[in-house]
Amino acid sequence: MRVLVTGARGKVGRSAVEALTAAGHAVVGLDLAVPDYDGAPYVRADVTDAGDMFAAVTGVDAVVHTAGIPEPTRDPAHRVFAVNAVGTFNVAEACVRAGVRRLVNLSSDSVTGYTWSGGALRPASFPIDDSHPLTPVDPYGQSKLVGEQLCAAACRRSGMAAVSIRATWVITPDTYRRHLGPFVDDPTLTTAVFWSYLDVRDLADLIVRAVESDSTGHEAVFAAAADNIGGRDIRAALAAHHPDVRVDAVSRADAGGYAIHRARELFGWEPRHSWRDQLG
Repeated sequence: MRVLVTGARGKVGRSAVEALTAAGHAVVGLDLAVPDYDGAPYVRADVTDAGDMFAAVTGVDAVVHTAGIPEPTRDPAHRVFAVNAVGTFNVAEACVRAGVRRLVNLSSDSVTGYTWSGGALRPASFPIDDSHPLTPVDPYGQSKLVGEQLCAAACRRSGMAAVSIRATWVITPDTYRRHLGPFVDDPTLTTAVFWSYLDVRDLADLIVRAVESDSTGHEAVFAAAADNIGGRDIRAALAAHHPDVRVDAVSRADAGGYAIHRARELFGWEPRHSWRDQLG
């Protein structure tokens, strides 16, 4: 297929371009950076500009939308929400008008509201799954939830299918030590989402599978590593740090915080990378 990847120069977009190309697709990257006129197919465009999106989406079979502001702390709140929400609206609208068959939207586990709430919202049960409420309180999580709703609406009024991937903390091979090292070294450290993380290469693999799948309508799936940061015995860790959390199911002794069965069932996806590969 001919696939357009927005945010192609970013952390997730770059990996998605590499994985889609390796899978044999004709990939066009899209971002704000200056083009390399001797490099791979690329268009400089802004997802917040509807005209840019209508032009860029023409003639492609699928769009992978990774462009946007990736968290709420380094930009003013109104800009975080506006860039992400308007960008996704423009992409989805352009896909519908151009007759694009599939849209893969990079959402976030932040739609539940836990990650950036500063402890104001906490999961009541383990693992975090589709039964958990979607109650974001920050501009990033709110923008991602709106993005999912825009994708679902686009599917309802067209023949397009869309997948929103609710990725948790995305780690690259060169950032394992910096980001996860402290949690591996200190078992007393905790996180808002039960020590969850995701290798960018596994996320890219899921993106490829979502592009190539025959799912219909709009699907939203959580994406996380199968294990947790540091390989904690999850029952003991929950008892020590989150004693009020109800444990519904444990898939393995060192299970991560998210139930990822939906991505497995729909796309045959299995995360293959672990913190152990880099820090073990």
